[in-house]
Amino acid sequence: MSAVKQLYRLQLVDSEWGKQAERLAELEASLGESGDLIHAREAVAEAEAHLVQRRKQLRALELEIGGLNDKLKKNQDQLYSGRVRNPKELGGLHEEATALRRRRSELEDEQLELMIAIEEEEAESAERQARLRQIEATWREEQAVVLDEKRRHEQDLAELEEQRGEMRARLGAADLALYDDLRDQWGGVAVVLMKHGICQACGVDVPVRAALAVERGEGMHYCPVCNRLLCSG
Repeated sequence: MSAVKQLYRLQLVDSEWGKQAERLAELEASLGESGDLIHAREAVAEAEAHLVQRRKQLRALELEIGGLNDKLKKNQDQLYSGRVRNPKELGGLHEEATALRRRRSELEDEQLELMIAIEEEEAESAERQARLRQIEATWREEQAVVLDEKRRHEQDLAELEEQRGEMRARLGAADLALYDDLRDQWGGVAVVLMKHGICQACGVDVPVRAALAVERGEGMHYCPVCNRLLCSG
């Protein structure tokens, strides 16, 4: 087999290796948590944090209402104990009781509103958690597919790498240097096919003498326009 034909076959393997490596890089980049998953988890955390604050507020209201009930009980105990006879003091106790009841009523209204808000936010949090579970399940399935494909590409790349090494070992240093230079120059395409005397890269007619030599596999010949090595197709 001529050196040009060997270089062309090496180029096919190199091109396939490049495609596999590019796809592997894409797969590796797609591993890890998706934007949807991160957003869903943040949404759950936000809802939970808000609920914690709401529950703290509710607990504070409950404590304040409990304190008012204690004060009101003491007030009523004094008022109806019979020990307070001074009309002014009795009037003050009545005013204090009215104020305590008014404040308690206000707090109880706030408590009810807060309990309703908490119930609504708990429902919202449950919906966000369900959405997170759904997104996470889909993400895990997708990641499993990606990992499986990644393993296949890694195996293919290892086989191609071994094949490339064997093919390069059979070629001379000068031929490999020429091939590598042309690949760098022409974006990975150092050798092009010639069919019916026409360069398949740029479509130009190859001079008859050179075309015949290429078809017979005699020496190395270049396209007169794109300057790539020609190989009979």
